[in-house]
Amino acid sequence: MPTEIFTTLEGLWFLLAGVFLVGYALTDGFDLGTGILTIFTNKDENRRILYNAVAPVWDGNEVWLIAGGGMLFAAFPVVYAASFSGFYLAILIVLWALIGRAVAFEYRNKKESPLWRKTWDWIYWIGNFVPAFLFGVAVGNAVVGVPIDQQGVYHGSFFTLLRPAPLLMGVVAVFMFLMHGTAYLLRKTEGEVFQLAKKAAYIGFFGYIGSLIVTDFLLVITAPYLYSNYFEYPLFWIAPAMIVIGLILFFKFLSSEKYEKVIYGSTLTTIGTVLTIAFATYPVLMRSTINPEYNLTIWNSASSHITLTVMLVVTVLLMPIVIFYTAYVYRVFKGKVSAEGGYH
Repeated sequence: MPTEIFTTLEGLWFLLAGVFLVGYALTDGFDLGTGILTIFTNKDENRRILYNAVAPVWDGNEVWLIAGGGMLFAAFPVVYAASFSGFYLAILIVLWALIGRAVAFEYRNKKESPLWRKTWDWIYWIGNFVPAFLFGVAVGNAVVGVPIDQQGVYHGSFFTLLRPAPLLMGVVAVFMFLMHGTAYLLRKTEGEVFQLAKKAAYIGFFGYIGSLIVTDFLLVITAPYLYSNYFEYPLFWIAPAMIVIGLILFFKFLSSEKYEKVIYGSTLTTIGTVLTIAFATYPVLMRSTINPEYNLTIWNSASSHITLTVMLVVTVLLMPIVIFYTAYVYRVFKGKVSAEGGYH
């Protein structure tokens, strides 16, 4: 393990960036996973249950996404500028998809019309599937590399981002979130939705493993540099080990019908996936395909030390409050959900 991760401000903020990514993947990740199942049931009652399962917490979960964007802007502004300009159209698509998801919560039950509800159900599904997929594609492009120059200016188009490896990483992300979402539903639902979640959990499990194997095989051929850190820093292998252990627990609890514990496996798998990518690319945050010297790292893209210090103090003071409040909300809304009631 490189000691500078723990002994420098840049290294500490690399760790905190991982915390924000893990926080978002664990919280809004199951929201996305449950939403992906919406169109796979035709009964209105089942769809209302899927909405109600995440209705009390979904907007709070997105705080991690907003906080992560703010962190990137303040701690690594060069990466923020390069990624938000280079991925501009992709970010707009994700933004509109998330807006559609939010509006669907509010408007779906405003009319009894089946056509009205079905339309919003499709908008809701798009608002979950598209971000899940494009988040994986965006991370894939950042770690595999994009055409950025010495000033961090992106020389490409939206279609430049649609390459095999990043697209496959998008598929991995979808199946990962599906695993996590179904694990959440196994704790929160009963009846037909529970049975749907159980079947989808197996699909997510095998889909994740299959897409991960194909992605790794492709990356070994096209981006072997992503594996060098694991030979230089053996402790980094703890992240892939978490994926393996998480998958074993997920399948074990699912097959032995210990459904309340399945989420432990999906949680460990999600954390391991995020950390595996982070450790593979360290210390690069955004790789350049034009020239390796143009890579944006934690060293050449970070803010001043005074900025990083002030932000670190504020984060250390406020993050425990956010975590405590999040835990409190989940405690208040624990238990099974039904189709009765609505978003409010």
